Order: sequence, then C-alpha cells, then structure tokens
Amino acid sequence: MAVNEFMHPRNRYRQRPNFQQLVKQYPELNDVASVDLAGKVKLDYRNKRAVHLLSKCLLLRDFGLRLELPPDKLVPTLPLRLNYIHWLEDIGTVARWEQERKQPVRGIDIGCGASCIYPLLAVVQSNKCWHMVAIEKAQDSVESAKANVVRNELQSCIEVKSQKLEGSTILLDVLEDFPNERFDFCMCNPPFYDSGAKELKPHDRTGKRREPSNASTGSLEELCTEGGEVTFIGQIIEESLLLKDRIAVYTTMIGHKKSYEEVLRVLKHASIHNVTASRFCQGNTTRWAVAWSFDDTVLLSLVPNSHTATGNGNNQSPGKKKPIGKPVACRIFTPEEMDSMQDVRNYLTAQLRSIEIDVRTVLESSKGEEIVLELTARENTWSHQRRKRRAAITSPEKMHVIPSQNGNGTEVCQENNNYKKRPRLEMELGDTCSQPTGDSKDEQPFVRAAVHIQRKDDGYYVALQYVAGVAGKDAVNQILQYLKNTIKAKPNPDTTEDGGKEDTKC
Repeated sequence: MAVNEFMHPRNRYRQRPNFQQLVKQYPELNDVASVDLAGKVKLDYRNKRAVHLLSKCLLLRDFGLRLELPPDKLVPTLPLRLNYIHWLEDIGTVARWEQERKQPVRGIDIGCGASCIYPLLAVVQSNKCWHMVAIEKAQDSVESAKANVVRNELQSCIEVKSQKLEGSTILLDVLEDFPNERFDFCMCNPPFYDSGAKELKPHDRTGKRREPSNASTGSLEELCTEGGEVTFIGQIIEESLLLKDRIAVYTTMIGHKKSYEEVLRVLKHASIHNVTASRFCQGNTTRWAVAWSFDDTVLLSLVPNSHTATGNGNNQSPGKKKPIGKPVACRIFTPEEMDSMQDVRNYLTAQLRSIEIDVRTVLESSKGEEIVLELTARENTWSHQRRKRRAAITSPEKMHVIPSQNGNGTEVCQENNNYKKRPRLEMELGDTCSQPTGDSKDEQPFVRAAVHIQRKDDGYYVALQYVAGVAGKDAVNQILQYLKNTIKAKPNPDTTEDGGKEDTKC
C-alpha cells in the first residue's frame, strides 16, 4: 500500500498506515509482523495470512466492519476498493444521485464474492444512503456474503441474490426480479483471466515485469472466466444495449491495459459515446475502469479527473495529470469586482441564459473554491449580434444562408453576404438550415461544454472545455469571447475610457 500520487485524493490509504500503532491496537498482527534494524514494523504482503489479517483489522478500525472469509477466497485489499467507491461518488455527483430525492441511491454489484466488500463499503461510506443488490453465482460465496451482511447488521441496505447457475445472462435475469425499479449504477470487478489460458498471469511482453508484491488469493472461479475479462465485459455491454436506462450508469473495473483498450473499441463499435474512464493506482498495482450511460442527462465527460475515451490505441492512460483536451481559460473578475464564487456563477448563468443557452450546476466544492457548470446551446446566439441586426435592417435582400463544414466535418449553417466575410459558425436565429433541436436523444446539440469557475489569489478564473456538439471547439472559444466582451461592456469604476477592463487577462 505504497503512497501513490495517482490514488484518488479522498482515499484515506494514500498515506501508509502506522503499523506500529496498528499492531498495538490489534495484537493478532504480531504473528505476521516483523521489526527491522531501525525499529520499524513491517508486514510481508507475500504472506496470505498477513494480507487477510491486515484487511480485517483495517476494515474494523476505519469502517467498523467485521469481515470473515473462507480460507480459499479472494482477500479484498482496501486501497483499490476505495478508489472504485470514490470514483462512483464522483460519477454520482455529476449524475446528481443524491440531490433533491428522498429515495436511496440504488446500485448493483456484479459478482460480490464471498466478502461482499463493495456493497459493505458503499453503504458505510454513504452513511446508508446507498442501497445495494449484490449478485453472485458461486453458492458458497453467496452464503459467505450473506453472513457478512448479517454480521454487520446491514440487511436493510444490502440484498444478496444468487444468480442462476444455468443462466447465460449477467444482469437480465436479475432485473426480472425488480420489474418496476430503475437502478442508479452497476459495478463489477470481473475475473481478469481466461479460464482457457495456461497460467494465471498477464502476458509479459518485455520479460521485465516484476513479480507481484502481494500474495495471490482467490478461488479459480473468482480469477477466471471463459474468454477472459473482455468477453465478460462485452456481455455486460450487450445486455446494457437491451436494458438502456434501466441502469443509469454501467461501470466496470478492468485488470489489464490491453483489455481496457479492447473494451473501449467494443463500446465504440456499439455506438456508445457517453463514456468516461479512470485509472486506479495503488502502490505498484494499476487497474482501469470504464463507465457508460444511455441517460442523456448524465454527462460522464464531466466526471472529475476523467479521461475522454475514444476507443483508439493512442489514448493517454486515464489518471495522468495532464488533462485530455486543453480548455480555454481566462481571468474574468478581480477580487474587488466580485464578492464570491456564487456571485460569479450567478452572473455567468444570467448572461448565458439571456442568449438562450441552457446552464446547470454540475459540481460545487464544499469549500466554495470550484464550481462546474454545464452549458448547452441549440444554435449560435452569440456571434456578431449587432452586425446581424444592422445587416438585417440595411440589406436584408443580400443576406442568405449557406452550409459549411466545421472542424469535425459536420455541416453547420453559415451566414453570408457579398460585402462582408462571416465566421464559419455565425448564423441567423431564424435560418432554415438543419440543426439539432434537442427533441431527439440521437441528435447532438450545437455545442455542449463544461464551465469551470475557480477562485485564485488574483481573482476569479473561468475555463470552458468542449464536450460535444456539431459546432466543434470553435464555438467554445466564441462563447468565452462573448462573455469577455459582455463583462467589458458592463459599467464599472475600474474600466478604461474605451470601456475595457485594464486587468482582465487570459
């Protein structure tokens, strides 16, 4: 459990536990602990019993959970499990699972195993605001999972269900037992290996792969599945195409990078584009994760620290510090011009809505240091408004509309006359070119973007990042310029003689 800069920032195990204090609190660890010459207490992670005891003690100390496992079952290591839970929390913030609703968040854990660790952590982490259905095929694991739920008195929040041994589906049969229920998410930690493979280890292309630092635990059915994890996840994807928004967000962990890239290709081939990905790093172990949704109100690209999944092999691995797709940013107010982040948010929201751009708040940090908005425009309402009005009055007969190609190769409308050159995204509100209207879920908006508002020592900054839409990234630049021009035109004692702010800088 080495410290790792890519571990989720809320993960309590970013800092190594103090084993000296832990051994004093739980003397049973003395049997698997050692002391080096410097007097430092260490645990041998290659010892299965040490891993088992450590997980049990940490679960009890940090979460108040009592866990018992059969000796041949998978021992859950907590940093990885918490990374997954925190990522789901981030998805839930964007999907607004816990906003303005009285019902608990509902999730499904596919293959809960003997520990039932993910449902237990999800319920405790959420203060019982999340309720889970845990499904499992191995009957002995089902009994162990039920016992762990009862042991922690969480039967009201966790329902363990046995999957049909002869069944060929993963989710379809289970959801037949909940005919009128819609779930917020499903999660899965699938068997990583192909049961037809000769050995249970990832392919070593270079011959330099280090041996695992942790002991290998788990039964054969927990580690292997026919065809491997890509086949297993591929079946979840196929079933999701039938279930659609019966489950708002489908998520899965992936054990190998090659499999992660293949899963992205499968999603792209299935024309599933509302996708986000992440990378779970804990010590020397890396896992990948992918989420997808058919709910157009859940904009997965806005999940913090997410990675835009395109399905090609050239993608930067999720979790890297450098964001995918550089946003356009600008300081728009000094500290003297606005009193708070909420004032900035209200001002920007009012300006955007005044030109018929939809705006909603996606994320607001508890300390008020960051606000994320989502804007959606159905057409261009911001480009050269005064010129359009003047041209319509002076020479309406010389104005007509022609189609043009934007940067994405998509046809958009462009205003043209014989006297003045027009930007390619400029159009009239009442033109006759075909544009997305938002009435159909299959149609893209003109542009959708994320608006990040941050407060720094020298003022308030706004960054716009393109998410989707036929207009491409140029529209995002134009909207930012519109906001800057609007702010410059706003009466202010600090403005210059020509109406511009002296210290607004981008």
